[in-house]
Amino acid sequence: MSTEIMEEMDRDHYDLIQNYKQCFDTDAGKKVLEDLKTAYGDRLSFQPDPYGTAFKEGQRSVYLRILRSIQERKE
Repeated sequence: MSTEIMEEMDRDHYDLIQNYKQCFDTDAGKKVLEDLKTAYGDRLSFQPDPYGTAFKEGQRSVYLRILRSIQERKE
C-alpha cells in the first residue's frame, strides 16, 4: 500500500473519530451514550441460547465501538 493511500486512510480515520467526538460531546449525545451504557454496556451477554448470547454481544460491541472512538486520543 502506498504512503499516499495510508495517509489518506489516516485522515479519513481522524475525521471519523472527530465526528464521533462531536456527536457524543453534546448534552444530547451524552444522554444517548449513558442510555446505551445502561442498555448494552452494563450487562452480561450470556444467555442459555447461544444465538441470544451472540445477539446481545453484537449489541454490546456497537456500544464499545462508540466508546472506544470517542476516547481515542489520535491528535
